[in-house]
Amino acid sequence: MRTTESALEMPTVVRTLRLMGRTLRLRCPHCGEGRVLAGYDTVRHRCSGCGFRFTRSDDHYFSGAMFFGILLGETLAVLGILAAIWITYPNVPWTGIQFGAPVVMLGVMILLFPASRVIWLAIDVLLRPVQPSELVTDQG
Repeated sequence: MRTTESALEMPTVVRTLRLMGRTLRLRCPHCGEGRVLAGYDTVRHRCSGCGFRFTRSDDHYFSGAMFFGILLGETLAVLGILAAIWITYPNVPWTGIQFGAPVVMLGVMILLFPASRVIWLAIDVLLRPVQPSELVTDQG
């Protein structure tokens, strides 16, 4: 169950670039100040800068982050495999690629796990802007 029901909004280029920068720094997609992650596998409850509640719906809110983690991880792995083929051509180490690629993919997926949650949150904020009810004005 969503705690906020805001209308979807078509993102502008400027807003998209701003959110991309905040996402790369693993910062709050709303204000860009507070850190989203408290640890490797822990998302903070709220932003320390603006009070934005990071979990925008139920406890399974970040389940969608798995898609972006897989998408990003697989893209990087395929690019790495293509680079290895390009660099070593015509003597491509096919056996090394066959056994090394799955290990590298698993490692990349584990490393990108925290970033996938921040990406998911940023895309949600990009398409469904933050509502005043999601902000805590008194940080006291």
